[in-house]
Formats: sequence, C-alpha cells, structure tokens
Amino acid sequence: MKSELIDVSSTKKNLDIEIPQDVVDHEIQHIAQEFARRAKVPGFRPGRAPIAVVKTRYRDEIMSELMHHLLPKYFSDAVEERKLEVVHTPNFEKIDYSNGQPLRFKAVFEVYPELDISNYVGVPVEEVSVNVTDVEIENSLKKIQEDMAEMVPVEEDRPIKEGDFAEISFQGRTASADDEPIVADKVMCEIGARTTLKEFTDNLTGARIGEEKNFNITYRQDYPGKALAGKTVEYQVKVEGIKEKKLPEINDELAQGCGDYKTVDELKTKISADIEKHKSSHAHEQTREKLLEWLEDHNEFEVPQILVERQLETRLKRLLRDLSRQGINPQRLDVDWAKIREDQRSHAVRDVKGSLILEFVAGKENIMVEDYEIDTEIESIAMETQQPKEKVREVLTRDTGLDRLKGQIRNRKTLDFLQDKAQIQPAARSAES
Repeated sequence: MKSELIDVSSTKKNLDIEIPQDVVDHEIQHIAQEFARRAKVPGFRPGRAPIAVVKTRYRDEIMSELMHHLLPKYFSDAVEERKLEVVHTPNFEKIDYSNGQPLRFKAVFEVYPELDISNYVGVPVEEVSVNVTDVEIENSLKKIQEDMAEMVPVEEDRPIKEGDFAEISFQGRTASADDEPIVADKVMCEIGARTTLKEFTDNLTGARIGEEKNFNITYRQDYPGKALAGKTVEYQVKVEGIKEKKLPEINDELAQGCGDYKTVDELKTKISADIEKHKSSHAHEQTREKLLEWLEDHNEFEVPQILVERQLETRLKRLLRDLSRQGINPQRLDVDWAKIREDQRSHAVRDVKGSLILEFVAGKENIMVEDYEIDTEIESIAMETQQPKEKVREVLTRDTGLDRLKGQIRNRKTLDFLQDKAQIQPAARSAES
C-alpha cells in the first residue's frame, strides 16, 4: 500500500491511498467466488457458473463489495500507521480503478487537534457574588404581596379602566354555519394585560356594569388556536361586574399569613436566607463557566467542523424542546431558522472548544471515572425519574448512553480539579446590601 498524507489544516486531512493490483485482484476473486456459490445464472446450475461469467454478470455488485471491504480497511491501516485520531467516518473521493491496475482513492476527514495547554493551573477567576441586596428582598416581598392579593368588587359606579378585571359573559360567532359558537359565562378579563386581546381591552375600557358591547376580531393566519386562525368572529359581550386587585399591606399581619413568623422582619430574614441559598447553588456552576471561558479565550486552536455541526444540531434541538415545553409550536413561528442556526455557530464552536480542553486536562491529569461513580449517578437518575435502577442502566446501555454519562462525570471531575487549582478572587460586594 502507498499512502500520502496531505495537511489541509491542523484538523482537516486528506489521504491519497493506492492499493496494489495483486491485492485488488485477490479480493475480486474472493468476492466473485462468494457470488458464484449463490448466484443463479441462466444456463448453469446454481453454484456452477464459471467465475469469469459471474464477474461479468455481477460486475457492479462485485465492485461495490470491493469498495466496501478495501477502502475502509486501507484507510484504517494508513491512519493507524500515522497514529491519527480521526473524528468521523471519512468521505471517499476520486476512486479510480481499471482492470489490471492498482486501486486509487482519496479519503477526506478531520482529526482532533493536537493540544498543548499549560495554563490550566491557577486560572484567575472572580467568584460569583451571593450577597443579597435590599432590592431583592423587597422584590420577593412584592411577589408575596401579589400572591396574597384579593379580588374585590368595585363598589362605586364607575367605568372600567386599565388594570381592572372585568367579569364578562359573551358569545362569539363566525360567518360559517359549521362553526360552533364560542360561549363563556362570567369569566375574568384583565384590562390592558399582555395576555388579553387588544380588541377586548379597547372595547371594554370605559364600559359600565350591565353594558353590552358588540365588536369583531379578525384572527391572524398563524394564531395558535387553529379553530380561530384566519377567521373573523363577531362578539357580543356583557359586563357582569368589575373587580380590582387589592394588595395587602406589607406588615406583621402579612408575615403571619405566610407561616410561622411574628414580624415582617422575621419574614425578611427568611427571604434573605432563601435567596442566598438559591444564589449559592448557582454560584458554583457560574464560577466554573467563567473558568472554562477563560481557558477558551486564552488558548487558540482549530476545532473540527463536524463536531461544530453536531453541537449546532444539539443546540437547535434543545431550543425546539424548550419552545414546545412553553406550549409554542416552532412550525408556526415566523422566523429564519437558517439565520438562527448561523447565530448559534459561535456558541457551538465555544462548546466544542471547551469540551476538547476538558478532555485534554483530564488526560493530562489522569482523571478517571470509577464504576461506583457511574452506579451513584444511575441511582440518582433512577430516583429523579422514579424508575428502577436496572431500567435506567438498560436504557443508558443503548446508543452509547453509558459512555455519554461517563463523559459527563469525567468533565465534572475535571472542572472540580480546575476549580481547586484556580486563583479564585473574592466577589466584589454590592453597594446595595
């Protein structure tokens, strides 16, 4: 075998490979003999057709088998000889073969970059602040105040204004006799709210109890409710009542209604402790993210594009999954998905770069994952998903799931190592605390 490695870049490689004629001829003969054993050739009993006839009749099939057998094997031999770490299955191009000649082809592929990172010990990174500010406490108190608010009828004789809750009954009809009418009895409509259709807000503002309003709404073609999309509905609405949200005062009485607290100061102390605990749980991960970002910014190297493409797919699938969880149909969104994909490319590059850095450090520091650590992780997943441990392991065993889990544990341990060795600077205290 002859082979020549062409360095297109640090990660992009080409291999020009030539397989000797005698090897090709021997392989063709072997494949033809296999075909002859099972081939049905007119004029010959099964398995009795001459090899020359089989080679002619099944030439395309034999050549396909030849390429299937020889190209990957000789590519693998050439890669092993050069000790290359190949990222993915190569593309075979410029395949050239004639009878009585060597088989020549080009393999196009990518390899993992050869990293030489030495600045991963003592990375300067500022820890994330867990200080709790007065503003955060006040915002939490306002949230409690909102949650404990009461809806009270408006006693005075006045028209509906923005911020009111109109109690309405209505019917809605389309022009089609096939459509069922839309009927609602004494439902609450928050005037001016983001979730309230503008036509309801515009027509009900200024109305009084007992008043009726007639108006039309034409729904856009991509309206989430398919039954109404693109249709015009004539509404007949009657104002049954007006209510407004009454917020309780932030005082000791409110605190006592929240639990075992006597004063609002005790409630504030508990709120502060809860916020600090929440911040602390995130500060650890945020500090690690900063640490990895520093390493990405201070180590330049090319990343394999196939890995970037895979990470792009992962990011887009995650985005679609998040939209679906929010009840949004991605297919109905008027967005340029190609542009979104390209906007995510720089993030995908950083993801891959960070992953390669962690792999390098783990190898350099001999960071390994023990069997008991995998078992512990599986037990944790089993508890979270309320599934038997054996079932979780069975699912993970499929499609390299255990390998991915092992990689996640190794990355986590590597980040633990980097954080232990980092120069953590105290977080700057907020002026408002």
